[in-house]
Amino acid sequence: MSTYSAIISGTGSFLPEKRLTNDDLSKMVDTNDAWITQRTGIKERRLVGPGEGTAFLATNAARRALHAAGLEPSEIDLVLCATITPEMGFPSTACFVAAALGLNSTPAFDLTAACSGFLYGLETATAFIKSGRYRN
Repeated sequence: MSTYSAIISGTGSFLPEKRLTNDDLSKMVDTNDAWITQRTGIKERRLVGPGEGTAFLATNAARRALHAAGLEPSEIDLVLCATITPEMGFPSTACFVAAALGLNSTPAFDLTAACSGFLYGLETATAFIKSGRYRN
């Protein structure tokens, strides 16, 4: 039986600044805020700007999660990114995130799993921690 356990010690999120509201959309296509809101519940979307891809969003969220956990990037020994929207096929988005955090020799890989990505990533990370191979 493993003596290692996994916990979520910090979380982080990040949204781009640029907003696209339903009213903005109504100026582009024949729709309105009430119609969109009634069918989707969505009032606005966030749009990335130039140079703000998945790795940019993930890196900023990771920095916030590290801060919440009281960890420094140098304490991370594996970067796992669950995404269906990678920067590109190769190298993985996790490699870009690791590099942005200054983790140039830290293993990093992506899991491609759409809606179940969070759970898939959580289970995979938990297995790595429980194995004793990685700590953070």
